[in-house]
Amino acid sequence: ERVAAIVAGEPVNLLETLAVRIADAILQDARVRIVEVTVHKPQAPIPLSFGDVAVTVQRVQHGHEQHRVVSDA
Repeated sequence: ERVAAIVAGEPVNLLETLAVRIADAILQDARVRIVEVTVHKPQAPIPLSFGDVAVTVQRVQHGHEQHRVVSDA
């Protein structure tokens, strides 16, 4: 439900922003130590031929610290 609310909520311009918001929400659960989120947008507004655009974000929680790794794969 949390992820659905984020996706349906405030619009974002970048897939990275959406992926980070989702990952951050998931990491609020104390049981979660690592999360990897991939957001796909098969019909992204890019003036080139492509099948899919996706961004993957991995977040790892160490105590109260969070380290962010963003990759375009």
